Amino acid sequence: MAVNTITANQAQRMLDGNQFSLIIDLRDYYDYARGHLPNAINIPTNQVVDRINQIQQYRNRNVLLYCQYGVQSVSVGKVLILNGFRRVYSLDGGLDHYNYPLY
Repeated sequence: MAVNTITANQAQRMLDGNQFSLIIDLRDYYDYARGHLPNAINIPTNQVVDRINQIQQYRNRNVLLYCQYGVQSVSVGKVLILNGFRRVYSLDGGLDHYNYPLY
């Protein structure tokens, strides 16, 4: 099973349709506080393994991961898949390629 990489346009359509049960911003808290996707929670990349039990209930649902450039989200997505997550999406190019409003 692989991480599903989606474009900003695809992500926005899925966000508009409430198709993600969990959205995780992998950047540090300072960057998250400056602007993030709607309904995103902040779990910095270096905390994902330690906090994976907090998100286990989403392992059979759509989970969107994003970072600034799209590299860390793919790596973290692989970690989630190894931990039983089945529907993991990564924002291609990260927020650097996301041209929609942040919250």
